Amino acid sequence: MEMTWKQPDDGCSYYTPEEFAQFGDVFSPVEFDSSYIRRKHLDIPYGTLPEQKLDLYLPDEGEGPWPVIFYVHGGGWSMGTKTLGAVTCVIGALEKGYAVIAPDYRLAPVVTFPEFIFDIKTAVRWARAHAADYGLDPERFGMIGDSAGGHITLMMGFTAGHPEYEGEQYGWPGVSSAVQAICDMYGPSDLAADETAWYRESKVKRFPSLFGGNIYLTAFGTDNRNLLKLISPISFVTEDIPPVMIQQGHEDGIVPYQHSEILAEKIAAVCGPDRVECHIYEGRNHSDPAFLTEESVRQVVDFFDRKLKN
Repeated sequence: MEMTWKQPDDGCSYYTPEEFAQFGDVFSPVEFDSSYIRRKHLDIPYGTLPEQKLDLYLPDEGEGPWPVIFYVHGGGWSMGTKTLGAVTCVIGALEKGYAVIAPDYRLAPVVTFPEFIFDIKTAVRWARAHAADYGLDPERFGMIGDSAGGHITLMMGFTAGHPEYEGEQYGWPGVSSAVQAICDMYGPSDLAADETAWYRESKVKRFPSLFGGNIYLTAFGTDNRNLLKLISPISFVTEDIPPVMIQQGHEDGIVPYQHSEILAEKIAAVCGPDRVECHIYEGRNHSDPAFLTEESVRQVVDFFDRKLKN
């Protein structure tokens, strides 16, 4: 996808092309090499379409039933794959007795919202329908996603019981797509937010407009703020959503950290403070390697331990 470089005069501080190039050298995703994982099932079809495939990783020992953590990759709803992303943010959970599932989903502009939500819900329904075949515990499903995958993860957790978001035509109708705990890594929560105002107020340096245009228009089929608000995760917060952990860097130049702040505040107000954990880290940027460290993985797994194992 061709990238253009636009730096509007809007009062925000922007990265230069040279600074962005340095960012890419450090923060670009790398292909995940699963050769060291002894028990795995790769490219399993989970739906009716050829693009709908997932990778299933199992712990080295035991026969389960294991709790499951799904990883949903980022990439602006238009890039990335189940292996070209940040699956290492959670693959260490295998050592703690979890199965890990990484599904592919269809990307914009070939499809628009809510098709990628349909894909991930179909993957969850597949896993629940086939739990006995692979030693999975269908009552203990968690999900983590980064960036656009964080947005999808939030929508997955918040739209259980919404038939308009199921996409059952792609497989396993009648099987629940609910997940019992979710972790959002720097995903946008309010697609209608005035991000320019947020960056201007915070003075956090942001990236110029990438991807050759409005990514929300490409991925969601609209740039109407009223419609974007209606399909934003923050609009689906109710008393019965699952526990949520949020991780984001304060210096995020793509998704302003305020997305995490306002979402955590709303969840706490609607559900009580025990339903959400929000961690905003000084010095971390979007897709920061610090989110892939052993310490960060431990924080994620500890959250799922508390919510899925107790």
